This record gives sequence, structure tokens and C-alpha cells, in this order.
Amino acid sequence: MKANRVRRGPRDYNGLSGFLAPDGVFHECAYQEHKDLAVRLVEHYKVELFEGDTNKVPNFIKFGCLPWVDKQGNSGCHVLGQNKPTNEQVTWLLTKLDRMTDVQRRLILGELHHWDIDVSDRLTANKL
Repeated sequence: MKANRVRRGPRDYNGLSGFLAPDGVFHECAYQEHKDLAVRLVEHYKVELFEGDTNKVPNFIKFGCLPWVDKQGNSGCHVLGQNKPTNEQVTWLLTKLDRMTDVQRRLILGELHHWDIDVSDRLTANKL
């Protein structure tokens, strides 16, 4: 029987850390584990044109946060996407805004606005 390792996992943090796939599935990872996860996701989703930069995984949205950040967030919180979000990603994002830091939430809402994605009806429906 393997011994259980005590490890600080992604759910121990305020905010999100991981990648949101084009199909609307979020894949969490712990702080500084984006590279390993990106390699697995690129293989699993058969992503083409990935050059190894975890900030630029085609069609994925990357979330990151420093482990010690509070719910407000800081400059260590980020959200990075290279492409217009899919409908599945938008749906996931709008139902998970409460899991993001304030910084991540502002970045996401700004990105959706940038892509001319009107979310006003959905935000009202989610009672934000």
C-alpha cells in the first residue's frame, strides 16, 4: 500500500490554477505544475501548433495564481487565452466566476468583452 503524501493541492488556493479546454472541461493543477499538465492536455486533445509555451496553448484558457494570494488576487493572478472562447468555455466561465480571484474575474470579463461576447443576460441569470 502506498503512503498518502500530504500535498497542497489546487483547491487549497483562492482562485483558479489550470487550463479550461475547448470542450468546457477545467483541468486543475497545483502551483508551478502548468507545464506537465499542458503536455498531457496537448497530447490528449491532439492540439496542433503547440510550441511549448504554456501561456499559449491553442484554444485553451490558462489560469494561474500564487498559492498565498487572497480572494482579491494580485499581479500573480492571471488568465491567458489566445483564441475566442468556445460556447462551452463561456458557459463554464460564467458559472465559475465565484471560484476566481477578483483579478481573474476582471480579466475574464474583459476578455469576453474584447471578443464581443455579450454576457449581460447570463450574468443576471447567475445573480452576480
